[in-house]
Amino acid sequence: MIFDKLFASLGGGGGFAAKIDYEKIPFPVPELASIAMEGKAPEEIEKNGKTYKLASFAGGCFWGFELAYQRVPGVEFTAVGYTQGPETEPNYDAVCAG
Repeated sequence: MIFDKLFASLGGGGGFAAKIDYEKIPFPVPELASIAMEGKAPEEIEKNGKTYKLASFAGGCFWGFELAYQRVPGVEFTAVGYTQGPETEPNYDAVCAG
């Protein structure tokens, strides 16, 4: 119990279990979230006549991977999250619970 409270406070007041409202995050997050919920994995998406190539990578810490890819020339957007698996709305608690 004490560990639950400790770890919840590390995520900004329980952010580890918070549900994400993808519609409030700028492009391309809502589009990518919608595609993922449909179970699709396209190689590109289009917005305002511009085509964006998509790639997925597996790794450990989201933020370290995201920062590394943000620094790659030509990368315009990055988005982190969970992929595959049985959880329909995965969060940190669910994925790390075993």
